[in-house]
Amino acid sequence: AVDVQGEIERATRFRDCHRRCEPCGIGISNALELRAATHIHSDPLNNIPIECRQGASEALSEALNVRNRESKRQRFGYSTSEDAVTWVAFTYLYRTGQLLDAIRRIGLSFESGAAAVPSLLLWGVPIGKPDVDKRSAQIRDALRRVCASLGEASNSFSEPDVIIDCGERGLVFVEVKHRSGNDVKPAEYPGWSKYLSAVPLAWDPEAVRQSGHYELARNWRLLNALAPDRPVALINLGPEKLFNGKCGRELDDFIAALATDDRHQFVKATWPSFLGTESDRPSWFVQFCRDRGLNGGS
Repeated sequence: AVDVQGEIERATRFRDCHRRCEPCGIGISNALELRAATHIHSDPLNNIPIECRQGASEALSEALNVRNRESKRQRFGYSTSEDAVTWVAFTYLYRTGQLLDAIRRIGLSFESGAAAVPSLLLWGVPIGKPDVDKRSAQIRDALRRVCASLGEASNSFSEPDVIIDCGERGLVFVEVKHRSGNDVKPAEYPGWSKYLSAVPLAWDPEAVRQSGHYELARNWRLLNALAPDRPVALINLGPEKLFNGKCGRELDDFIAALATDDRHQFVKATWPSFLGTESDRPSWFVQFCRDRGLNGGS
């Protein structure tokens, strides 16, 4: 179908898809070429294995960015969803006690000797039980305060993809990428001033701006504000192509501008290096990772 201008109508949810199966609740986006099409589920939770759906709906409903919650839930049902990949990978590693092993595999060193069970937040939402893990709720509250202090609107606070709190050993942010690249903004983008003009860090603000890596810079600012007296690390997790060629060179320029040291680390990590081998993993998790191309390739 086309609109009055003769352009194809974009499908953003199941009911917008002109090719859809009502009984199975799966639609195909309206792209003309099937290779470019996205599968869209009528129930977004059906986009992830049934074994890891517990808590997903609540987390989407409580994401820190209030204005983005509805669209976040819709996009969770896309076969290309980065949030769905984030949820499945990190809740599995967390609930099976493998999260610290994963960050050790990519060379993050400061967490050595950390508590056996770190706190985990996805999109600013604590994943552990609040009556057991009070630390994650404290991080959420502290993140709200930091966002407000930087002048962010109360209904659209920044929500880091993943926060891993290792107690006094350190705090970790993970910027997750699946198919998309790192978000970049031009040097003249007005949002830069909100983060670069805050309490100074040991970085080169102008070089950070020129690098274009706005999303990573914002995360670096928030991370250091949340844990000014603890070791911190920002992990950029994604496919190999994220760190190669022109994208890789521009990312390296950004990292060089951060003035990292042993207590302020930036780590580049590919999905295969982070997830490790498939041995002893349940079949549903292995299949999900294979379907999403997390075991290698671009």
